[in-house]
Amino acid sequence: AHYCASKAGARMLNACLHLEEAGRGIRAMALSPGTVATQMQHEIKASGINSVAALDWSDHIPPEWAAQALMWMCTGDADEFLGQEVSLRDTAIRARVGLVR
Repeated sequence: AHYCASKAGARMLNACLHLEEAGRGIRAMALSPGTVATQMQHEIKASGINSVAALDWSDHIPPEWAAQALMWMCTGDADEFLGQEVSLRDTAIRARVGLVR
């Protein structure tokens, strides 16, 4: 519950930041990359602690995808997502960012 509550709080903070500061030129968006192929995911998989541990390694995205998405979010092409969450689980967003798998 703690993890989900903190994610919900971060999403709301992003939306409020956009509403309050967009007029000052501040761009606010959130990135939801999904599970990223990192050492932390190796440790979770080895622990068997939760449902994420059961994911096949190919279900995790490369860390470079998250970095590329963040760079894209800094461009005008991402303006429609201001105040919202950009989810890399969405194949249409992946295509716009230039990510393929």
